[in-house]
Amino acid sequence: MAEKHTESGPGSFAAVLATIRPKTDIELAEKLSKLIEDVKVTGKKGTLTVKFEVKPVDGGGQAVIVNDAIAVRAPEKNREGSMAFIGENNRLQRTDPSAMPLFDDDIREHVDPGTGEIKEAPKA
Repeated sequence: MAEKHTESGPGSFAAVLATIRPKTDIELAEKLSKLIEDVKVTGKKGTLTVKFEVKPVDGGGQAVIVNDAIAVRAPEKNREGSMAFIGENNRLQRTDPSAMPLFDDDIREHVDPGTGEIKEAPKA
């Protein structure tokens, strides 16, 4: 005679999730995979959070509504800074305004400091 299996306890969370909230397990796996890639690239930690909200349908009956929320906090890459010098009227520029030019015809003389456009092309 075959033995009848009866469940005792809540069972597997993954099985319940796949039954009650279809595709949530797939979405979680995709987001976790992306998060792992971001962690590998940046060398920083990240988090994946899943929140379930369960509320009664009719104020205490046998049915409930299950909603989920997935939040990913991916690590960000460090952004490298750029060196700049302070020029006239506190404008940032790439060249040191106090440095002597390397050549007699300095390009800075031909650049409009307001727009950055070349006023007159230097003669070669």
